[in-house]
Amino acid sequence: MYGEEKLNPHHTLRYSLTKEFFETFSSLKYRDIELPLVLTRVFHVYIKRHVDSNLKNTHYVSMMQKKHSLFNIRDAQRTLARNPRLKKDLSAVANRKMILMPARMAPFAIDQLSQYNVMFTISNKEDKRTLKSVTIPKHMQVFDFHKRLRYEKTPEKSFANIIRKAKTILKSKQLSPIFKSNQFKKWLFKNLKTAIKTIKMLGSLVRKTPIKVIIDHVEIVNPGTTLSLLAKKYNLPFIHIPQVLISDRSLIPTRASHYCSWGKHYKNWLTKRGVPTSRIYETGNLNFEYKKRANYLFETPLRQKYNIPSHHKIITFTTQPFTASVNETIVNWIQRAVDHSDPITLLIRPHPFDKVNYHALFKHHNVIVTSTDLNLYNLLLNTDVVMTISSNTSIEAAMLGKGVFVLQPPIPYHYEHNNNNFNSHLARAKAGPSIASQSQLSKQMKEIVNDPKYLSLLSKQSQKFLQSTIHSKGRPSVLIRRTIVNALQEEKKVSDI
Repeated sequence: MYGEEKLNPHHTLRYSLTKEFFETFSSLKYRDIELPLVLTRVFHVYIKRHVDSNLKNTHYVSMMQKKHSLFNIRDAQRTLARNPRLKKDLSAVANRKMILMPARMAPFAIDQLSQYNVMFTISNKEDKRTLKSVTIPKHMQVFDFHKRLRYEKTPEKSFANIIRKAKTILKSKQLSPIFKSNQFKKWLFKNLKTAIKTIKMLGSLVRKTPIKVIIDHVEIVNPGTTLSLLAKKYNLPFIHIPQVLISDRSLIPTRASHYCSWGKHYKNWLTKRGVPTSRIYETGNLNFEYKKRANYLFETPLRQKYNIPSHHKIITFTTQPFTASVNETIVNWIQRAVDHSDPITLLIRPHPFDKVNYHALFKHHNVIVTSTDLNLYNLLLNTDVVMTISSNTSIEAAMLGKGVFVLQPPIPYHYEHNNNNFNSHLARAKAGPSIASQSQLSKQMKEIVNDPKYLSLLSKQSQKFLQSTIHSKGRPSVLIRRTIVNALQEEKKVSDI
């Protein structure tokens, strides 16, 4: 559902080069952790130009695929999920009862884990924004990852030894061409220092505080990457709880011991990547539950806020940060599909990272561009149909009983945002009518206007899609709490790591 199983040229190069990076510099270790593993995400950013320029070099792609025996995504996961050796089994230490989790999950922790010792990590804007909206109990703590990292001292002797080893490796005649440039040498030395400091700081945190369970929503960036490695090193449970839709670029390689899956589709997707079903727990989505609870009912009613006639059907287009041409294609469809005389108001809610100026493109009184900070659930509750390409909003709309239009315009390749078939996941799941042209959008608009039963049919289709997308047997917060508490109480077998 959320990415191809067979490796395409992009993923063949991305994961082959990552394998070469891991293996070439595997002897560069700090506190028993291979430093290249800590740098996975920054390395993927570094190789972007090389990957993009060689996508059509079929000889090179084929050579890399055969050389590294990487043919499907399971091969990539199996090869790249290198683990440090077990240093000490901290899961058996009786007084370890602390839970480490991202601050964006603070409302859940305060609600469901109030009697437990919790430490919140701050590593991005969402963590900071969440902490501003809650009151942290006195027995819970906060750890600011980037702030602490800035003040972490480099272990100079260890760093000098590692740089000396790195220089020796860089002189090897067998070195891959991508590692021979001065640019890579500068990049490597700079990032090795960051990796060492990250391991030193987070390793000290794990050893010196009674952390038993580590939680993160993504493992491909720090602190999640390093924490997943430390969890292996000390045999501690690491629970992967995704908050938004993720694809292979945000997952591979993964080392979690527990996976909280949204539903059947995500569970199947994980198993096809080599994750044992015994490690997957269908819990639903925690993020959706708490966003839905947010206090949006006291805001100005949507129709009143935007002067929308009471007899108008409301269709909302939730944009995504694709290349401008993608969203401009949809704009062109809308301009020709929405008739001034139709009892329809179309709202456009721009994604915060979408750079298209929709206000300048629309002079149509039936089309309104909303502010990016408009409460999403205030918008969805008052919407009849949500249309999007592949956004989380499709699932959230379906959870509110709304219909979904699945937009499928031509999307050019993009290293980050469109490198496999992820953006067709709604179309493949048949979440709603698939729309690939202006005429198809016009047809759907006419159906809404002319058929009083059509909205009901759209809702039934989205509900069928929802059954396999979101696990609905119990509140996510309760199911995830149960998973965490069980992990706190269990003593993991060393063989499980």
